[in-house]
Amino acid sequence: MKTMSVDTSLRLARILSTLTLLWPLAPDAKRTEVIRRRSLTLLSVAHVVVMFPTMISGTLENMENRLDMFLGSTDMIGVGSLLLYIGICYIEETRLHGLITEMRSFMKEANDEELAAIQFYMKKCSLLHMGLFVVALSIPLSYIFSPLIQDQPLPGRTAYPFSIEPLWIYIMLFISHSVIIIQIQGAICMTVTFVVLTWFGAARFDMVCMDINKATTEAELKKCAEKHQESIDFANRLSTSVGRMAFGVAVSNLLGVIFGGVVITYRKFDSIDFFKLMIFMLIATIHLFLYAWPADYLAQSSQRVAEYILHGEWVGKSPRMHSSLLLMMRRANDRATIKVDGMLPPLNLQMFGSGLSTSFSYIATLLAIFDE
Repeated sequence: MKTMSVDTSLRLARILSTLTLLWPLAPDAKRTEVIRRRSLTLLSVAHVVVMFPTMISGTLENMENRLDMFLGSTDMIGVGSLLLYIGICYIEETRLHGLITEMRSFMKEANDEELAAIQFYMKKCSLLHMGLFVVALSIPLSYIFSPLIQDQPLPGRTAYPFSIEPLWIYIMLFISHSVIIIQIQGAICMTVTFVVLTWFGAARFDMVCMDINKATTEAELKKCAEKHQESIDFANRLSTSVGRMAFGVAVSNLLGVIFGGVVITYRKFDSIDFFKLMIFMLIATIHLFLYAWPADYLAQSSQRVAEYILHGEWVGKSPRMHSSLLLMMRRANDRATIKVDGMLPPLNLQMFGSGLSTSFSYIATLLAIFDE
């Protein structure tokens, strides 16, 4: 299978997230470009904010029909998540741009061995990234055109097709709803940027391990220590940006499972609605997995530095080399993790598995209750 390179992944993420306006601006961007971006972002947020009360109203109108109410609530979670992602990307814009620039600069100067280490990780996630981009292009189309083949409520409407409202109102609602769906998928595509940065962070620690294996002099070991410190600094900055976005993803997934789980307990409802709900929950699960998987590798790679030092042949080396080695081991014992202090435990595959197990238990409990 052909591996998707870092540049290709970032290019696709930038293109597909253009409508969402989440791609970070450069700190030295022209004033006119900054004003244009801020204006468009404000209009985008205003559009979502205006639509949100309409969706709440439509959901409340269907309180007698609990199925429609929970389906509407699930849609609202996606819209609320969009606002959360826009806010996080705006707050982290400067830091995120710095991380992307540093990664690209590093790759321009990297040797073949270092590029191979990065491509090793990209090969692991290429299939998943390609699948995400395919979903990002196909799912909006299914949401947009599904009303053409089924009776489906739109925000602020009781049923489809329209009955008493003028045609122009229906067209405006249809366009507005479609734009929001595309924006949500664009925000999901922006995930690839955070994920690629995390894989790159893991690869940098692997490069330090390779250099430690080859170090034989004080100068070479000093260079290893400098690279190790640079990798730690990159991981620390990465933890803040990725941790906040992962927290937003975790919150939206939790709410999605809560409302989506109730919908699943209904035995009889439209097959297309069921299909869209399953796709929504599948994307939510994959979305969190995209963060947990590289975060787990990042933690392991950062700790592996200490293992390489421990198993190295340092007998007979100078005291200064031993001092540098001990300092690097002390730093490596503090694993590089993605987390939000006080809100999110360290993000890894164990945390993802626990969340997935809890979600299945919740749905199984609901099914048992409703079966009684």
